[in-house]
Amino acid sequence: MGWSISHGGTPRGTYSYTSVDNLFARLKKAASWGQRRTLKPILSHRSGEAYFSVEPRTAADIGATLIDVAPLLARDDDWQGLAIQIGQSALRAAQADEPWVWS
Repeated sequence: MGWSISHGGTPRGTYSYTSVDNLFARLKKAASWGQRRTLKPILSHRSGEAYFSVEPRTAADIGATLIDVAPLLARDDDWQGLAIQIGQSALRAAQADEPWVWS
């Protein structure tokens, strides 16, 4: 089981809950206080929650922040790539003026 993220956030099906939890832990360490505050709408959810959505304007802020923080993720291409992929999906949702959905 895992997260399915709209707008291309999970191009190969789902990301495991463990992978996303590990990414979130790394984001919390790498991000500044202000960046963590921007990311709070996704960082505050626990794995296994059935569903949540983020409004387009907030998704745009989260997407930009994920892409900004990605290079700080311990120079690990896998974690950086995951953060960028999820960030880009948030930006696509915002550009489409649609909710960004995690299920």
